[in-house]
Amino acid sequence: MANHFSVRWIASLSICTALLTLVAVAFTKEMLDEPKVWPYAEMQWTKDQVLPSVQSVLLWGNPETGEHGMLRRFPAGYAPPPHMHPSAERVVVVSGTIVVRHTGASAKSLGPGSYSEIPANVVHAVRCSEGSDCEFLLSSPGPFAIVPVAEDN
Repeated sequence: MANHFSVRWIASLSICTALLTLVAVAFTKEMLDEPKVWPYAEMQWTKDQVLPSVQSVLLWGNPETGEHGMLRRFPAGYAPPPHMHPSAERVVVVSGTIVVRHTGASAKSLGPGSYSEIPANVVHAVRCSEGSDCEFLLSSPGPFAIVPVAEDN
């Protein structure tokens, strides 16, 4: 029992540390003019305009023009088509399990606390496992766009 508690505690600590690190890196002095304190229950989730099954909460920045961070939610089993982004995509999984595959690599399952960084213009595919919805923090140093690509046969 003590080991089970330790693993859970370490996983929770890892998630919190990763999230705080990403947020700290993203904030610059001019972004800290006003405090932002949002309890989870008060966050306003919006449907993605390109992927209507996906929901987001913008945390900082502007995904249309530059650096930003957002919480994203995929429903269980959801898999957008293979795509790429014009800027690097950094992800920390908050809940659920996301399976990530990028060009030249085999798929990897990423559970809570896991991290993924896909460079700009690298083709990749993601899928939320069937067991539960997936939530993750996505941050990027530049504009966010989903550029679909044809699947290799």
